[in-house]
This record gives sequence, structure tokens and C-alpha cells, in this order.
Amino acid sequence: MEKENFNVKVSNKIIEILDRDMETFNQKNKNSMINKIIFTYLKIKNEDDIQEKILNDIKKIETNISEEKEKKIKEIIKKNIYETLTIKKGSSKLVNFHLNKKTFDECKSLGENSNYFDTEFFRVVFEWYAFKAKYKREQILFHEEISIIKEAINKKYELEFNVKLNDERLIKIQDSYPFGIFESKDENFNYLVTADKNGVTYSTRISNMKNVSLIRKVFSVSEEVEEKAKKRIENKYFAMGNTIQCKIQFTEEGYYNYKMISHLRPKPIEENEKNKVLTFNEPEDSLFFYFKQFGQSIKILEPQSLKNRLKDFYKKALESYED
Repeated sequence: MEKENFNVKVSNKIIEILDRDMETFNQKNKNSMINKIIFTYLKIKNEDDIQEKILNDIKKIETNISEEKEKKIKEIIKKNIYETLTIKKGSSKLVNFHLNKKTFDECKSLGENSNYFDTEFFRVVFEWYAFKAKYKREQILFHEEISIIKEAINKKYELEFNVKLNDERLIKIQDSYPFGIFESKDENFNYLVTADKNGVTYSTRISNMKNVSLIRKVFSVSEEVEEKAKKRIENKYFAMGNTIQCKIQFTEEGYYNYKMISHLRPKPIEENEKNKVLTFNEPEDSLFFYFKQFGQSIKILEPQSLKNRLKDFYKKALESYED
């Protein structure tokens, strides 16, 4: 059965999301990715559970339901679950895949007479996945890795994992102390906050992590390191490195743009609206990546390091046009 091919008709939009997520979330094989989606669905949200919950709610209202009537009610519930999305003619494509042994066994464990091998069931799963927020879809694809991470956080165990760098290289991370997971401010990705044995805190994107393994060795850190990690989680600091204090003066245009551009916008700790001076306490990388788009509409008052980075960035941009 696990070698049998399935062809499921879904909307073009779902196809686009699956194709885009393959690249965004570092999925090398589409069939493997689809199996992850189905397996996670079966683990955390299977259709029979929904049917049973709805049926139990009905029984609270109508206590005397015959077996025949109960069967009809289940059929109606199932029909409504499966018809969550209508596929318009001319706007759909076929998704071709086969179940690997792990997913097949999970389907089979839910009952020999179940509908877990129906194409309609798989269509429901694809819809369930595709219409979630981006960071939720990342959680689905990395459900097993996140389960390991959460166990490590709860038991204060160390982690080992590989991290994919921008140049596609993998580096091995050892002696990593996990504290928590947060979704980015734009709700695109999930980040794991860790500290190393030197007390430096990091935020690592979940979909850049490979070969996550739990080391059954309890770690302990200073209160200062724990506080830094908590602050990184609370403020959703995704950039590497420790936080800095930064003061920025805005023009009218710059201040307006700051209020309008919400994507990855840092939150000030002080705001002088009269002089248009805002004070931030964020990782320098976060400030650089957000404010480099503001050009002459802002002026960095402090620190000097961020001034220099932006001056160098604009200088290189100017040189590219002069060439």
C-alpha cells in the first residue's frame, strides 16, 4: 500500500503554497514533505476526533439517538468536513504522491475501515495545511523536531543539531541550552532561543535546523543568561548577538514611514514624539536590517557601530551606481 500512488485534485493556490513552502522551509523532496503534512495531521487533528466531538455535543441535546440515526448524523458531519472548500473548474491541478511506510502505518493504525486512504480525505488535509499562517505551516513540517525541542526545554536538557547557513553549509551546534520558541513578528517563521556554554544567546530559525537530537544532560546557567534568553523570547529578537541601546532621530517622512512599515518593526523603549527621537534596545542586526530602507529620513545618534554599518551600506550602494 505504501507504494500506491494517489492523485488528489486541489486548487492552484494550494499547489503554489506547497511549491513555495518546499523552498522556504528547506524541503528537498516533495513526496517527503507531503508525508510530513499527512502524518502531522493524523497526530494532532484527525477527522474521527472531530466527528466524535460534534456527535457528543449533539448527544448532550438529544439523548435518545438510535444507532441508525447516529450513523446518518456521522455521514452528515463527514460530508460537511470534506466539503470545506469547493474546487472551481479550470482552477485545480492534481497532486501526485505515495505514502511512505511511516505515514501508511499511522493511517492503518486508526482503523481498517477508516477513510484515511480516500482522495477526499487527503484533499481535506491539504486544505487544512494550506490555509494556515506561514509559521503554523512551518510547525506542521517540523512537528517531530519541535516535539524534541519542547521536551528538552521542559526537562532542561541540552540539544545538538545542525544549522543551515546562507551558503548552504551545515554547521554542528553542541552544548546548546534551549529556553523557548517564538514566532517572528511578521508571523512567517518560528525561532528557537538557546544559549551556549559562554552565555551568548541565539535565535535559530526552526526550518534551518537539521538532525535535532536531545542530550539527556541537565544544564544550568546564570540568572543573567536566563534573563537575556527570556527577553529575547518576549521581544521576539530573531537576529544573532546581544542587544544594544540605539537612539534614532526621524524626519517627518521617516517617522511616518516607521509608523506605516510594520514588517519586522522594532519596538521603542522610549519615544520623544516632539523631537521625533526614539530609543530602542534590540540586537544590532535587527535594527540594521529594518532601518537600512529609511535612507536620509533617519539619523542614527548612537551607537557608532550602527552608524558605521549604515554609512558603509549606503556608500557601497552609491558606488554601484557610479560604476
